[in-house]
Amino acid sequence: MSFLTPTLKLLATEIASVLILRNETLSIAETACGGLMGAAILTVPGTSKCFKGSMAAYSLESRIAFLGWTRDILNGYKGPDEQIVIGLASHLRKTLSSTWCLSESGVCGPSRPDVYRPEIEGPGYCAFAVVGEGNKVVSKEVRIPQPKNREENMVAMAEEGLKLLLDTLKAQE
Repeated sequence: MSFLTPTLKLLATEIASVLILRNETLSIAETACGGLMGAAILTVPGTSKCFKGSMAAYSLESRIAFLGWTRDILNGYKGPDEQIVIGLASHLRKTLSSTWCLSESGVCGPSRPDVYRPEIEGPGYCAFAVVGEGNKVVSKEVRIPQPKNREENMVAMAEEGLKLLLDTLKAQE
């Protein structure tokens, strides 16, 4: 029995194949997905050739400890957005010396803290970034159709993140 959806397995296999073929590497910074994207990549045989590692930095404090956040960022935090995930990806890519870094930050539910910006509107929002060598940056905001429970949102967000990464890799061919 697999813990991955068929979509996550397919995306992970394609991503690993591209990276291995090009002799490129990947790191992943996750918040709302809780490690699903990294776990999906690790299920593909041979990923030790391309996968540098991942960080599931769920708490704001873990982002300070491991992903370059400062107290100033924390004090001004109003929820996930594209600039935040670009920063997460840039920091981890540099730290792990990877060719590419995928990051995400979103709201899985069941509720939305009142500290978030109004445009987040609750569960289903996720921001993604892919940062690569030579200042390559691709970012995207996604709203997962609701209603979904927390686990369904996590899986849907992980699928969206890996799709963005695969599309970004293919655009570099």
